[in-house]
Amino acid sequence: MGPNHGKREEIITCPTKTEVRTRTTERVRKFIHPTEIINVHRTVIRNEHVYPVHEREVHETVEKGSPGCGESDMGKHRRGPSWI
Repeated sequence: MGPNHGKREEIITCPTKTEVRTRTTERVRKFIHPTEIINVHRTVIRNEHVYPVHEREVHETVEKGSPGCGESDMGKHRRGPSWI
C-alpha cells in the first residue's frame, strides 16, 4: 500500500471570491449657451419751430384842412409812406 493508504483526502472548494476593479474614464460634456448682444446707436432729433418776425417802421404824413393859396384840397391829402 502506498503512503496515502488509510488517509482520506478531502477537497473543499470555497465560494468564488469576486473582486470588482473599477476603471474610471472621464468625459467632458460642454453646454453652449449662446448670447446675442445688439448695440443700438440711437439718434434723437428734437424738432424746434422758430417763427422769425421782421418788424419795420413806416412814417406817414397826413395834411388836413385847407392847403392855402387857393388850391383845392383834392390831391393835397397825402397818405402813405413817406418814401413813396
